[in-house]
Amino acid sequence: MKTLRPAALVFLAASGLGAAQAGERSNLPVNVDATYKVKFTALGDIGHFRFNSKIEGEAYTLQAEAKIDTAVFDYRGNMTSKGAITATGITAQPADYTYNYKQKTFLKKKKIKALNIAFTGPSVGKVTPYDPPSPKAVPVTPEQLTHVLDPLSGVMALSLSDLKSPCDRKLPIYDGKQRFDVVFTPARRAGADHVCNVRLVPISGHKPDGGSLSVVNGKIELVMRPVPKANIVIPYSITVPTIVGTATLMSEKVDITMPDQQRIALRK
Repeated sequence: MKTLRPAALVFLAASGLGAAQAGERSNLPVNVDATYKVKFTALGDIGHFRFNSKIEGEAYTLQAEAKIDTAVFDYRGNMTSKGAITATGITAQPADYTYNYKQKTFLKKKKIKALNIAFTGPSVGKVTPYDPPSPKAVPVTPEQLTHVLDPLSGVMALSLSDLKSPCDRKLPIYDGKQRFDVVFTPARRAGADHVCNVRLVPISGHKPDGGSLSVVNGKIELVMRPVPKANIVIPYSITVPTIVGTATLMSEKVDITMPDQQRIALRK
């Protein structure tokens, strides 16, 4: 179960919680609360993922909390990100990202870590604490750290996709160690839902033929469900096949507050 955490959280953070047409930023929800159940192959329900976004003017604050609990693996993680929607209204500009987690694997010591990424303009300014990369890792160049998104800001960037084609995006992500792209392509329609194929493409910071992205084993699928009253599309379910089984994240509830304080509640 040790390998489940990176695959599930990296994808969740990049999957997004809505898609608004460019030029309609004033119609973005001012608050979104979403809860997902995490299931893993024959183990059934093993945890949850909770996400909250707040928008004030052009500034956004994102928070996420994840919990995975099994007989052999225990994980608790928290992420926060702050930034602004760009003047063009088509992407997000992160300013600060923090990730804290603790995990314990059967017969191994508990691991507790914290990470902060501070941005300077469009580039990564500082990573704290700095963990020197393995000499076997593909080097991360300064050019690769310009116009990138932290994992949670990937949520805001995808929320600015074209409402009619939310599966047509590529997000450049940097998590403090690895630089990779999350590539979304249309797979099919299922009624009103958009089903996206998702690929995690390693760029740098990973070991060749290794690293956290290598645990993905098969085709990742994301189901995006339109919410016409809110002019957004939410991820309804996410399936991530890994080398040790398939993780599924299923929407349980989503509460949306619009600028005029109209509230929209979605339930499973």
